[in-house]
Amino acid sequence: MSMSEVTEPQFSVDATQLSRFHGGTDAPIWWGIVGLILIEMSVVAAFVISYFYLVMVNPTWPPEGQPASELLWPTVSMVLLLVSCVTMYLAGKSVNRDRVTAFVIYTWASVALATVVLVIRWLQFQTFDFSWNDHVYGSLVWTISGFHFLHVVSAATGTSVVALLGMKKFFNSKQRIGVVVDTLYWNFVALAWIPFYLILYWAPRMTQTAGG
Repeated sequence: MSMSEVTEPQFSVDATQLSRFHGGTDAPIWWGIVGLILIEMSVVAAFVISYFYLVMVNPTWPPEGQPASELLWPTVSMVLLLVSCVTMYLAGKSVNRDRVTAFVIYTWASVALATVVLVIRWLQFQTFDFSWNDHVYGSLVWTISGFHFLHVVSAATGTSVVALLGMKKFFNSKQRIGVVVDTLYWNFVALAWIPFYLILYWAPRMTQTAGG
């Protein structure tokens, strides 16, 4: 086999006619982010299934003498994340109408909400009265909490870049695919907290009530 036969491409795609102004499902990156979200959803589902499996195989859950975690700040976090979905939606609507200033304001508002959530979550980590290796309950709580914390960091960082580009008037009603995919990922991260919130903070109360 000659060198030319080894390096010769097996197929080629003519990209000269493809537009760089994709707005949604016609953009390859849209399908890429959807694929990423589906993969991440499988991880969320694995955490939820693991939690209920451990509930079934452990006679006491949470472990005896371990009170259920307090509800206030996790609930505040959930409300802030849901509000951030609204601000991201308004940001998308604004860029669709070429209202760049409103887009930038709503995008930074979303980042600010996520930052508050991260501060609350970090302070909450300091109040955990168990370590990740004390028992399987502690391992699961720390793993799920850390998993979501890092995803909020990722979403806030990416959206900060989008906001900075918006300030440079990079996005508009024609060039907006970056906003579309960023919003998709943001909504996934925010809504993923709902099942985590339920299993970490409400499910233990339900099992304790049933056991009592």
